Amino acid sequence: MLLALMRRISVRQILVAGCLVTLLYALLSRGVYHSDEHYQILEYAHMKLFGTPTVDHLAWEYPLQMRSGVQPFVAWVVCRGLTAAGIWSPWLAVTLLQLLSGLLSVAVMLFFWCTVRGGLSEAQSKWFLLTGFFLWFMAYLHVHFNAEMLSGNLLLLLAALTIRYRRSDSRQEFRWGLALGAVAGALFIVRYQAGFALLGYGIWLLCFNRRWRLYAGMVVGVAVLLAVGMAADRWLYGEWVFAPWNYLQENILHARMDLFRHEPWWYYLTAPVLEGGIFFGLLALVATIVFFWRHPRHVVTWMLIPFLLIHFFLAHKEIRFFFPALFFVPWFLVDLFRGQGERFARRGWQWALGVLAVLNLGAMVYNLAQTTPDICFYRMLRDYCRGRGEVVALNLAEETTYCSRMQHFSDEPRVTEARFYLPRNLDLRHCATPAELEAAARQLTAAGRQVLILSADPGLADHSPLTLRKIIWSPYPAWVVRYFNFNDWTRYAVRSKNAYEMVISPVDSADRESGRR
Repeated sequence: MLLALMRRISVRQILVAGCLVTLLYALLSRGVYHSDEHYQILEYAHMKLFGTPTVDHLAWEYPLQMRSGVQPFVAWVVCRGLTAAGIWSPWLAVTLLQLLSGLLSVAVMLFFWCTVRGGLSEAQSKWFLLTGFFLWFMAYLHVHFNAEMLSGNLLLLLAALTIRYRRSDSRQEFRWGLALGAVAGALFIVRYQAGFALLGYGIWLLCFNRRWRLYAGMVVGVAVLLAVGMAADRWLYGEWVFAPWNYLQENILHARMDLFRHEPWWYYLTAPVLEGGIFFGLLALVATIVFFWRHPRHVVTWMLIPFLLIHFFLAHKEIRFFFPALFFVPWFLVDLFRGQGERFARRGWQWALGVLAVLNLGAMVYNLAQTTPDICFYRMLRDYCRGRGEVVALNLAEETTYCSRMQHFSDEPRVTEARFYLPRNLDLRHCATPAELEAAARQLTAAGRQVLILSADPGLADHSPLTLRKIIWSPYPAWVVRYFNFNDWTRYAVRSKNAYEMVISPVDSADRESGRR
């Protein structure tokens, strides 16, 4: 049935449906895959826009000046436009950033498809676009505004431009060099680890494409984009710095990345299968290895092998470091099954494809419908603070909440704040001890301030000397909590993320009124 549908559907219909799915993900997808997407981009932009978090409460990387200012600047431009229009909303800002990401992803993928479609049949083109748009992790990654996504798109664009250059008139070599150098420079200033891929790319050029006019143009293009990156870093840090060197120095030479978890060398052989789903992850892994075997001289092979291999030797490993390579997976899958059309016509293969399609659809719906708990918490705070005066939120500095956490990766421990989604009338304060927190809560309440306490203790209201009312919230829909919350399982994921409202007792209220008189 699936193959029959593929024969009836046109390339144009796949393109329209794919663009609609990308738009849907951009509008509805919420939350981040990794906290860096929030703390290293959104919080930086918020700091430059509103002055909060203060420098003392930004992530530990900020005082070390080791993160690129490019994406924070883009986020700041979007946020600044909203404030200038008088319609500031963090939710709208994220939606616009995801729309920009989705637009870039679609444009680059279609550009790459147009570049390689000459070597594809109509059926192969359909499968390329189908997997590119609808493979569940591709649909998810396309709209997220993070460094891995952007670097993946730029790496795909660099490969497409290089393929087109190889087919072009050599008389335009300097102009081609400018374009290739600009994309390579942009790739580097967005994600410094992409330098491993650029290393392989440079060696490939020296081995298979010795064109000095091309190299001259590339030097100019790279230099211009490095200057753009330095300007963005100057905007972010307030002084001229060379963030790539700081990144290398702190993470490699000073081994700060070793402070995070270590994984064995074979982690990247199992993680794609476990996190991508057994079937989809295994297919992506096999397709990648087969492509390298079949095309040892291809520029993509020379880009990705150094990029992937060097990460194998780094102690700190995360599957997101491999995300830039995932943008080539649709092409790798088409290449893997090239000439296998007759095999797929068999009943067993049709059943297998049908099962994979159902599993993929389930994963797509799950990722689209799932709202991460932190986003639900921020929405609760937004609703609570709406229509009120200033609300003060207190928490113990050592406790991890959705609004702050203690980081120990710098020379001195520091409380890192997450203020991007917080209402403008919410004042976040941190206390060193429970006694200090209780005293601050009483003093603020006596002064007529509305006080919230954020705590990891799910039973704080039962034993605290303060009069507290627990604010009930959940990351799950109300109908799930009402009808299917057996043994209170819905609280399990957020049991350490609690909010309590300071209740003013009648005695306290009378004392406050008498004090005023």
